[in-house]
Amino acid sequence: MGRLVRSVFVTGFPGRQPAVHLVRELANRGDRSVYCLVTEGRQERAMELLDAFPESARERVSIWLGDPRSMDLGLSGEEFAGLAQSVEVIHHCASITDPAATREEAAGNVRAAAEILELAEAAPRLKRLVCWSSATVSGNREGFVMETELDDTMGLRNPVEKSLYDMERMLRESAEELPIVILRPAVMVGDSLTGELEDLNGLYLLIRFLLSAPDDYRIPTPSRTGVRISAVPVDYAVRAGLRIADDEQSVGRTFHIVDPKPVTVQHALRLFAEATGRPSPREHDPLNLATALMRAPGLQRFQNTTRAFLDHLKTDVIYDDRNARELLAGTGIQCPELESYVDAMVARAQRD
Repeated sequence: MGRLVRSVFVTGFPGRQPAVHLVRELANRGDRSVYCLVTEGRQERAMELLDAFPESARERVSIWLGDPRSMDLGLSGEEFAGLAQSVEVIHHCASITDPAATREEAAGNVRAAAEILELAEAAPRLKRLVCWSSATVSGNREGFVMETELDDTMGLRNPVEKSLYDMERMLRESAEELPIVILRPAVMVGDSLTGELEDLNGLYLLIRFLLSAPDDYRIPTPSRTGVRISAVPVDYAVRAGLRIADDEQSVGRTFHIVDPKPVTVQHALRLFAEATGRPSPREHDPLNLATALMRAPGLQRFQNTTRAFLDHLKTDVIYDDRNARELLAGTGIQCPELESYVDAMVARAQRD
């Protein structure tokens, strides 16, 4: 794999899920310096997270105040030039993948990618530009989706998916000149051991709904109970993503980081019901499920997230991960089964 990397630049810390785990993992590798691009509004949270690191790891992390959507990443000319001269690996995690984001927020994904490409082009020591996208860039596609495919002919469900599609097209156009790696994790949930999570997504809203329901409440299920739910714990996604990106064979390729044996909606609902102490789901009743989630007290402020989640449950897709399996073979890095971390998800949802 060549000489060990000494300097890594990470965007999206601390707001994006993979960035937090990435920074912690990289800082604990004693040979790395980690530069974090942090927006001013996130500085306090960033310091809080870093203060929890071991002192030796904390010393290897530096915060650079800026914004990935701004010209020169919101850095001064001197800062940008200095960063470009020293950085060897870029992990661009700042892309918004939440399908409930606004059109304006989604547009920021393309602006940020353009700024990151400018940094990469100015970096003489660059070994990797790793872009954390999302498997949901497949949009309305159903069936088998290859890692090599980037296709919008079946339509994209929301502005976020469109922005990720545009971002990946931009990156692919630069792949002949730059060492670009695109990672597409499935929907990320919390740490499989601790439940740690930065953002609540639709799966957690469903769990919160069950926790607030009466003990004898039997949740309805959608009509398409055989749809697979693509979700992975963030700790697995980061371990897999780092290992893939460290391999020189990753350059110029795209990787789905997914559960190779995704569970069906029916099975997931059964696990969630069991973990929250509620009865197993009853027969399909899609109107009642949608209505129940949209009208649930405490969840109404998450209506956009809930709608996006219901759309997700309508799209039956299997993500090809042969590229990822190739580079992870023999590493011992495997996606844990949902059964093994559903209790951690429930415990996390209970804390909110």
